[in-house]
Amino acid sequence: MLCQVAELLVEIPAADGMDRRCRDYRTEFDLPADIVIRREGYRPEVWPTLSEDYMAYMESGIQFYLGLLGFHGLMLHASAVEYEGRAYLFSGPCGAGKSTRTRLWRDQFGAVIFNDDKPALRRMEEGWYAYGTPWCGKDGINQNRKVPLGGICFLQRDDANIQIHPMETLEAIRSLMSQTLYQLWPRQMDRLLPLVEGLVTEIPIFEMSGPPNEETAALCRDTMTRAAKERFG
Repeated sequence: MLCQVAELLVEIPAADGMDRRCRDYRTEFDLPADIVIRREGYRPEVWPTLSEDYMAYMESGIQFYLGLLGFHGLMLHASAVEYEGRAYLFSGPCGAGKSTRTRLWRDQFGAVIFNDDKPALRRMEEGWYAYGTPWCGKDGINQNRKVPLGGICFLQRDDANIQIHPMETLEAIRSLMSQTLYQLWPRQMDRLLPLVEGLVTEIPIFEMSGPPNEETAALCRDTMTRAAKERFG
């Protein structure tokens, strides 16, 4: 089936539950695909404990990611919201509370969650954009939309200290690399590293700790939206 994901035409095998996941991304364009995901390239031996459907979800996502690198893009393990016309992403290790933070933004501020696991990021001529993708986690929360990227927040599991601060360049690079697919061949790394460097120099990136509640949600929103307005107008 032909889908449009992150403004790219992607051929995705319709088997193994992917037809359901890709329902909102399917397109009737009669054009060659930019990225072709091949079912024969799936590696079930890598995922011996997963169901066939979830294995296909993982393997198709990896193939999409590798193709996306050729179009100035990457995927980030994050939960993404649109708020006041910009995308704000929450990333960090499993259990850090990414989904909890975006749900707070949704419930308190009316933000829209458009991907809850692996949004795509692309550097276009006019700047960085975040996109919903069919690779969106176990809850299936996603929307097929394109949003200018306003900022990224890396969450630390430290409820005792409430703080948010801009990350230093090297610290931000380490955090980004830890939450994307970085075990790549040299040719692919040559594509990924300039993208990561561009992100840390062009997009406000923060680190935050504190419990997920109304107070920290407001602090995070005010800090990140203010930085986006100062950077992008």
